[in-house]
Amino acid sequence: MQQMNCQNCGASLEIENQFIRAVTCPACGTSYLVRGSDNLDMTGKTASLADYPSRLSVGAQGKIKGRGFTVLGRIRYMYDAGFWEEWQIGWDDGAPPDWLEEDEGMWTLYRRGRVKAEIPPYEQVRVGATMPINNEQVFITEKRTAQVMGSVGQFSSVFPIQGTFGYATGAANNRSVSVNYWEDEIELSIGEDLEYNDLVIQS
Repeated sequence: MQQMNCQNCGASLEIENQFIRAVTCPACGTSYLVRGSDNLDMTGKTASLADYPSRLSVGAQGKIKGRGFTVLGRIRYMYDAGFWEEWQIGWDDGAPPDWLEEDEGMWTLYRRGRVKAEIPPYEQVRVGATMPINNEQVFITEKRTAQVMGSVGQFSSVFPIQGTFGYATGAANNRSVSVNYWEDEIELSIGEDLEYNDLVIQS
């Protein structure tokens, strides 16, 4: 565990996972990139998150299909039809962190995927059509723009705290597929839909 301090308010920031690349101060909301073992790079300030009912909270522990995890961080995204939550989870077995998406009571476990071939640009994505991703035909079910409403905790990837980004979601071979079109990067995630009893919260 790395011990750092917020440059804005002086609050203690404990970096709990070796894969962490970004952290949001729980006291003042200032966001940082984590560079090296003892360096924080301020990137801005996110809005504080109002509490909404959820089975999870930052610091909570649980199991997904028997595999233990701890919640490291929480991000809320806003789009034209509402918002959704994504929870960064660290695995007890030391594997790289993954994401739990919570949207209208539904849970999906997402793992970062490697982009192995060219992905069509956002402008060419069409809902109801298929698009090739890593030699698979993904049926597109949603295409929207979104923005970050707020965040708290620690994260293994860097996300934009200002402005909007495009995203598309779909399905292929009984898996969920999500593509985020960041300003300078295309991020691919492969998801597994979870049943209610697959997710067990311990504390």
